[in-house]
Amino acid sequence: MNDLLSEEQLPELLKIAEAAARSASELILSGFRSPRLSAERKADGSPVTRFDREAERIIREFIAAHQPKPWPVLGEELGDDTGQARYRWVVDPIDGTLGFTRGLPNFGTLLAFEDVLERRALVGVIHLPAMNETYCAARGIGAWCADERLHVAAPRELADCLISAPAEYQFRLAGIADSHAKLRAQAPHLRWFGDCWAHAMVARGPIDALAEFNLARWDIAATEVVVEEAGGRVFIRDARDVRGKYDLIVGSPRAAAAVAELLQF
Repeated sequence: MNDLLSEEQLPELLKIAEAAARSASELILSGFRSPRLSAERKADGSPVTRFDREAERIIREFIAAHQPKPWPVLGEELGDDTGQARYRWVVDPIDGTLGFTRGLPNFGTLLAFEDVLERRALVGVIHLPAMNETYCAARGIGAWCADERLHVAAPRELADCLISAPAEYQFRLAGIADSHAKLRAQAPHLRWFGDCWAHAMVARGPIDALAEFNLARWDIAATEVVVEEAGGRVFIRDARDVRGKYDLIVGSPRAAAAVAELLQF
Protein backbone atom coordinates (compact mmCIF):
# COMPACT_ATOMS: atom_id res chain seq x y z
CA MET A 1 0.00 0.00 0.00
CA ASN A 2 3.01 2.28 0.47
CA ASP A 3 4.59 1.69 -2.97
CA LEU A 4 5.67 4.93 -4.61
CA LEU A 5 3.23 6.30 -7.12
CA SER A 6 4.38 7.02 -10.65
CA GLU A 7 3.34 10.10 -12.63
CA GLU A 8 1.85 7.82 -15.27
CA GLN A 9 -0.83 6.79 -12.77
CA LEU A 10 -2.17 10.30 -12.21
CA PRO A 11 -4.43 10.50 -15.31
CA GLU A 12 -6.15 7.27 -14.26
CA LEU A 13 -6.57 8.52 -10.70
CA LEU A 14 -7.96 11.80 -11.99
CA LYS A 15 -10.63 9.96 -13.98
CA ILE A 16 -11.54 7.92 -10.92
CA ALA A 17 -11.64 11.03 -8.73
CA GLU A 18 -13.86 12.97 -11.12
CA ALA A 19 -16.31 10.09 -11.49
CA ALA A 20 -16.30 9.41 -7.74
CA ALA A 21 -16.99 13.06 -6.90
CA ARG A 22 -19.94 13.05 -9.28
CA SER A 23 -21.26 9.67 -8.13
CA ALA A 24 -23.26 11.15 -5.24
CA SER A 25 -24.72 14.09 -7.17
CA GLU A 26 -28.14 12.58 -7.71
CA LEU A 27 -28.50 11.84 -4.02
CA ILE A 28 -27.27 15.28 -2.97
CA LEU A 29 -29.56 17.10 -5.38
CA SER A 30 -32.54 15.08 -4.16
CA GLY A 31 -32.11 16.86 -0.81
CA PHE A 32 -31.36 20.30 -2.19
CA ARG A 33 -34.23 22.73 -1.49
CA SER A 34 -36.35 19.84 -0.29
CA PRO A 35 -38.96 20.71 2.36
CA ARG A 36 -38.05 17.44 4.07
CA LEU A 37 -34.39 18.35 4.48
CA SER A 38 -33.31 18.57 8.12
CA ALA A 39 -29.95 19.09 9.80
CA GLU A 40 -28.31 18.02 13.02
CA ARG A 41 -25.43 19.58 14.93
CA LYS A 42 -22.06 17.89 15.18
CA ALA A 43 -19.87 18.15 18.25
CA ASP A 44 -18.12 21.23 16.82
CA GLY A 45 -21.45 22.95 16.22
CA SER A 46 -21.42 22.63 12.44
CA PRO A 47 -24.49 21.27 10.64
CA VAL A 48 -24.70 17.82 9.08
CA THR A 49 -27.47 16.03 7.18
CA ARG A 50 -28.13 12.45 6.22
CA PHE A 51 -27.13 13.50 2.69
CA ASP A 52 -23.61 14.34 3.90
CA ARG A 53 -23.15 10.88 5.40
CA GLU A 54 -24.81 8.95 2.60
CA ALA A 55 -22.93 10.89 -0.07
CA GLU A 56 -19.61 10.03 1.54
CA ARG A 57 -20.65 6.39 1.72
CA ILE A 58 -21.44 6.38 -2.01
CA ILE A 59 -18.13 8.05 -2.86
CA ARG A 60 -16.16 5.62 -0.71
CA GLU A 61 -17.89 2.66 -2.35
CA PHE A 62 -17.14 4.04 -5.82
CA ILE A 63 -13.47 4.52 -4.96
CA ALA A 64 -13.18 1.02 -3.49
CA ALA A 65 -14.70 -0.49 -6.62
CA HIS A 66 -12.53 1.40 -9.12
CA GLN A 67 -9.14 2.24 -7.61
CA PRO A 68 -6.17 0.09 -8.71
CA LYS A 69 -4.91 -0.35 -5.12
CA PRO A 70 -6.72 -0.37 -1.76
CA TRP A 71 -5.74 3.13 -0.67
CA PRO A 72 -7.45 4.41 2.50
CA VAL A 73 -9.79 7.37 2.88
CA LEU A 74 -9.92 10.38 5.17
CA GLY A 75 -13.50 11.68 5.16
CA GLU A 76 -15.24 14.42 7.06
CA GLU A 77 -18.26 12.34 8.00
CA LEU A 78 -17.12 8.70 8.17
CA GLY A 79 -13.65 9.03 9.66
CA ASP A 80 -10.04 8.28 8.87
CA ASP A 81 -8.60 4.87 8.01
CA THR A 82 -5.22 6.19 6.81
CA GLY A 83 -3.09 4.22 9.26
CA GLN A 84 0.52 4.21 8.04
CA ALA A 85 -0.35 4.51 4.34
CA ARG A 86 1.76 6.78 2.13
CA TYR A 87 -1.23 7.78 -0.03
CA ARG A 88 -4.91 8.35 0.66
CA TRP A 89 -8.13 9.84 -0.66
CA VAL A 90 -9.52 12.91 1.12
CA VAL A 91 -13.24 13.60 0.79
CA ASP A 92 -15.68 16.27 1.91
CA PRO A 93 -19.00 15.01 0.54
CA ILE A 94 -20.85 18.32 0.93
CA ASP A 95 -18.62 21.31 1.51
CA GLY A 96 -20.93 24.14 2.53
CA THR A 97 -23.59 22.13 4.33
CA LEU A 98 -25.06 25.26 5.93
CA GLY A 99 -25.67 26.80 2.52
CA PHE A 100 -26.99 23.49 1.25
CA THR A 101 -29.59 23.42 4.03
CA ARG A 102 -30.62 27.01 3.22
CA GLY A 103 -31.05 26.37 -0.50
CA LEU A 104 -27.90 28.18 -1.64
CA PRO A 105 -26.22 26.61 -4.69
CA ASN A 106 -22.56 27.23 -3.79
CA PHE A 107 -22.01 23.89 -2.01
CA GLY A 108 -20.01 21.09 -3.55
CA THR A 109 -18.09 17.85 -3.23
CA LEU A 110 -14.35 17.99 -2.62
CA LEU A 111 -12.18 14.97 -3.41
CA ALA A 112 -8.40 14.70 -3.49
CA PHE A 113 -5.74 12.03 -3.71
CA GLU A 114 -2.69 13.01 -1.71
CA ASP A 115 0.78 12.05 -0.60
CA VAL A 116 0.40 11.84 3.18
CA LEU A 117 4.14 12.00 3.89
CA GLU A 118 4.61 15.15 1.83
CA ARG A 119 1.17 16.52 2.75
CA ARG A 120 0.72 17.35 -0.92
CA ALA A 121 -2.37 16.75 -3.02
CA LEU A 122 -1.65 15.06 -6.36
CA VAL A 123 -5.18 14.99 -7.77
CA GLY A 124 -8.09 17.25 -6.90
CA VAL A 125 -11.75 17.67 -7.84
CA ILE A 126 -14.24 20.40 -6.90
CA HIS A 127 -17.68 19.28 -8.09
CA LEU A 128 -20.59 21.73 -7.89
CA PRO A 129 -23.78 19.64 -8.27
CA ALA A 130 -26.28 22.52 -8.36
CA MET A 131 -24.29 24.16 -11.18
CA ASN A 132 -23.32 20.91 -12.91
CA GLU A 133 -19.68 22.03 -13.06
CA THR A 134 -16.62 19.98 -12.20
CA TYR A 135 -13.21 21.54 -11.64
CA CYS A 136 -10.43 18.97 -11.71
CA ALA A 137 -6.65 18.83 -11.82
CA ALA A 138 -3.66 16.56 -11.45
CA ARG A 139 0.01 17.40 -11.13
CA GLY A 140 1.52 18.16 -14.53
CA ILE A 141 -1.83 17.83 -16.34
CA GLY A 142 -3.34 21.26 -15.69
CA ALA A 143 -6.69 22.30 -14.26
CA TRP A 144 -9.89 21.93 -16.25
CA CYS A 145 -13.64 22.47 -16.20
CA ALA A 146 -15.01 20.18 -18.91
CA ASP A 147 -12.91 21.09 -22.00
CA GLU A 148 -11.92 24.51 -20.69
CA ARG A 149 -8.36 24.94 -19.42
CA LEU A 150 -8.45 26.98 -16.22
CA HIS A 151 -6.24 29.95 -15.46
CA VAL A 152 -6.13 32.13 -12.36
CA ALA A 153 -6.60 35.89 -12.67
CA ALA A 154 -4.13 38.03 -14.58
CA PRO A 155 -1.75 40.17 -12.49
CA ARG A 156 -3.40 43.24 -10.99
CA GLU A 157 -2.59 45.82 -8.37
CA LEU A 158 -4.04 44.75 -5.03
CA ALA A 159 -6.34 47.79 -5.07
CA ASP A 160 -7.97 46.40 -8.21
CA CYS A 161 -8.24 42.79 -7.02
CA LEU A 162 -11.42 41.06 -5.91
CA ILE A 163 -10.43 39.39 -2.64
CA SER A 164 -12.51 36.89 -0.69
CA ALA A 165 -11.93 36.90 3.07
CA PRO A 166 -14.15 36.16 6.08
CA ALA A 167 -15.60 38.57 8.61
CA GLU A 168 -13.40 40.39 11.10
CA TYR A 169 -14.23 38.04 13.97
CA GLN A 170 -12.71 35.16 12.00
CA PHE A 171 -9.46 37.11 11.89
CA ARG A 172 -9.65 37.44 15.68
CA LEU A 173 -10.17 33.68 16.03
CA ALA A 174 -7.14 33.14 13.79
CA GLY A 175 -5.01 35.35 16.06
CA ILE A 176 -4.47 38.12 13.50
CA ALA A 177 -7.20 40.60 14.45
CA ASP A 178 -5.37 43.69 13.19
CA SER A 179 -4.82 42.14 9.75
CA HIS A 180 -8.44 42.57 8.69
CA ALA A 181 -8.16 46.36 8.77
CA LYS A 182 -4.81 46.20 6.94
CA LEU A 183 -6.28 44.03 4.22
CA ARG A 184 -9.39 46.18 3.90
CA ALA A 185 -7.26 49.31 3.55
CA GLN A 186 -5.19 47.79 0.75
CA ALA A 187 -7.96 45.83 -0.99
CA PRO A 188 -11.17 47.87 -1.22
CA HIS A 189 -12.93 45.13 -3.21
CA LEU A 190 -13.02 42.84 -0.20
CA ARG A 191 -15.90 40.35 -0.18
CA TRP A 192 -16.79 37.06 1.46
CA PHE A 193 -17.63 34.30 -1.00
CA GLY A 194 -18.22 31.08 0.88
CA ASP A 195 -17.34 27.45 0.47
CA CYS A 196 -15.80 25.50 -2.39
CA TRP A 197 -17.53 27.56 -5.10
CA ALA A 198 -15.21 30.42 -4.17
CA HIS A 199 -12.19 28.12 -4.43
CA ALA A 200 -13.29 27.13 -7.91
CA MET A 201 -13.67 30.79 -8.86
CA VAL A 202 -10.07 31.43 -7.84
CA ALA A 203 -8.97 28.71 -10.26
CA ARG A 204 -11.24 30.11 -12.99
CA GLY A 205 -10.05 33.66 -12.40
CA PRO A 206 -12.99 35.89 -11.29
CA ILE A 207 -11.65 35.98 -7.71
CA ASP A 208 -8.03 37.15 -7.51
CA ALA A 209 -7.27 35.70 -4.09
CA LEU A 210 -8.99 34.06 -1.13
CA ALA A 211 -8.13 33.71 2.54
CA GLU A 212 -9.76 31.34 5.04
CA PHE A 213 -8.86 30.14 8.51
CA ASN A 214 -9.18 27.04 10.70
CA LEU A 215 -9.90 24.61 7.88
CA ALA A 216 -9.64 20.83 7.88
CA ARG A 217 -7.50 18.91 5.42
CA TRP A 218 -10.60 17.88 3.46
CA ASP A 219 -11.44 21.57 2.98
CA ILE A 220 -8.17 22.40 1.24
CA ALA A 221 -6.56 19.32 -0.36
CA ALA A 222 -8.47 19.42 -3.65
CA THR A 223 -8.22 23.21 -3.89
CA GLU A 224 -4.46 23.05 -3.45
CA VAL A 225 -3.83 21.13 -6.66
CA VAL A 226 -6.64 22.73 -8.70
CA VAL A 227 -5.39 26.26 -8.02
CA GLU A 228 -1.71 25.45 -8.50
CA GLU A 229 -2.38 23.65 -11.77
CA ALA A 230 -4.37 26.71 -12.90
CA GLY A 231 -1.18 28.73 -12.44
CA GLY A 232 -1.94 30.03 -8.97
CA ARG A 233 -0.11 30.07 -5.69
CA VAL A 234 -1.14 28.37 -2.46
CA PHE A 235 -0.09 29.25 1.10
CA ILE A 236 -0.98 26.80 3.87
CA ARG A 237 0.04 27.05 7.50
CA ASP A 238 -0.98 25.34 10.72
CA ALA A 239 -3.73 27.25 12.49
CA ARG A 240 -2.42 29.05 15.53
CA ASP A 241 -4.95 27.94 18.13
CA VAL A 242 -6.74 24.89 16.71
CA ARG A 243 -4.70 21.72 16.45
CA GLY A 244 -5.11 19.83 13.19
CA LYS A 245 -6.57 22.85 11.38
CA TYR A 246 -5.02 25.06 8.71
CA ASP A 247 -5.10 28.61 7.42
CA LEU A 248 -5.24 29.03 3.65
CA ILE A 249 -4.47 31.68 1.05
CA VAL A 250 -4.90 30.89 -2.65
CA GLY A 251 -4.93 33.08 -5.72
CA SER A 252 -2.99 34.44 -8.64
CA PRO A 253 0.71 34.51 -7.73
CA ARG A 254 0.83 38.28 -7.33
CA ALA A 255 -2.42 38.67 -5.41
CA ALA A 256 -1.86 35.66 -3.14
CA ALA A 257 1.64 36.83 -2.23
CA ALA A 258 0.36 40.33 -1.42
CA VAL A 259 -2.42 38.96 0.79
CA ALA A 260 -0.01 36.55 2.48
CA GLU A 261 2.31 39.42 3.35
CA LEU A 262 -0.50 41.47 4.82
CA LEU A 263 -1.78 38.49 6.84
CA GLN A 264 1.68 37.64 8.18
CA PHE A 265 1.94 34.23 6.49
